[in-house]
Amino acid sequence: MTETESRLLSVVKHWLPRIEVAGIPSATAKAVIEKAGSWENWLNAWNDEGDRHAEMGEEALARGRTVTAGEAFARASLFYHFGQFMAFDDLEAKYAVAARKVSVFRKAAPLLEHPGELVEVPFEDGSLRAYLRRPHGLDPHPLAIIVPGSDSTKEEFPAFERHFLSRGIATLSFDGPGQGEGRSYGPLRPDIAPALAAAIATVKGKPGLSDAVGLVGMAFGGFLALRAAAALDGLAAVVSINGFYDLGALWPTLPNVYQDNMTFALGGTDVVEQARRFTLRGADGPAVPALIVHGGRDTIFPPSEAEKCADICRADKELQIIAAGNHVCNNIPWMYRPLVADWLAERFQAWRSTI
Repeated sequence: MTETESRLLSVVKHWLPRIEVAGIPSATAKAVIEKAGSWENWLNAWNDEGDRHAEMGEEALARGRTVTAGEAFARASLFYHFGQFMAFDDLEAKYAVAARKVSVFRKAAPLLEHPGELVEVPFEDGSLRAYLRRPHGLDPHPLAIIVPGSDSTKEEFPAFERHFLSRGIATLSFDGPGQGEGRSYGPLRPDIAPALAAAIATVKGKPGLSDAVGLVGMAFGGFLALRAAAALDGLAAVVSINGFYDLGALWPTLPNVYQDNMTFALGGTDVVEQARRFTLRGADGPAVPALIVHGGRDTIFPPSEAEKCADICRADKELQIIAAGNHVCNNIPWMYRPLVADWLAERFQAWRSTI
């Protein structure tokens, strides 16, 4: 087995369930992987499939088939996303495919069943971007802000957002500094509370939204959400899904393919020292209700990290370690996604009763 083949197998082992649950059918994903054959062909194979689905979208749009077009554009964006998400050998090629992902999702967003509104969040000397989606109906809805991880972005989440939208919860999927389009701000930051505060201020008062806001962090975003929740005023709740407590302490145990991910996400120089900045050790935990969900079979962040995260929470907390779950429990989405959405809906109801 060559090194590039080994890398392909490692990426598939860790992330194929995530690719599937995001909205790419299993048979299609496996066909693209088979077409790639080795890691050196991965980016081109996924990019080619993205182009095919983007063309389908254009053809459907030209015929007035807007639902089909929106679905095709959203799928194309996913193919582009998963082509580039772990590709670090040729950054110019990575950035080009990432740009196609952003561009084609912009075409998809207004055509989705719950249309996505592109939100520009003024921050520092520029702006961060997010997509706001609202449930049907005129009543004001609470808002779940979805915080991506180290290699996920706002364009990955329509299938996840559906669980909130169907329960009357609006969603704001947000690229913070170092994430997706937020990469223009440099690498990931340990504290994204200022960026989230700016996002909350930007959407405040928009039609269809109440004042109730919760954070939902995925993987690396689970850490970011817990740390930010301790610094933000007025939150109703926070959810961390397969986050971590101390990245620096975990570093020697991380799979090689994830260390490559971190080398890019954290800036590429003195990466171990950078990783030590991403810790909840000695930090205040959130003082709002918290749900900590973790897969018992996570081979990236072990379940013991979830227990440590729960220990620092200063208000009502619920720890759910799902024995069968992998990283982010994407092998059992039918279990963790309704759990998270139901729990957050109940916290929003409780929050309303206190105001």
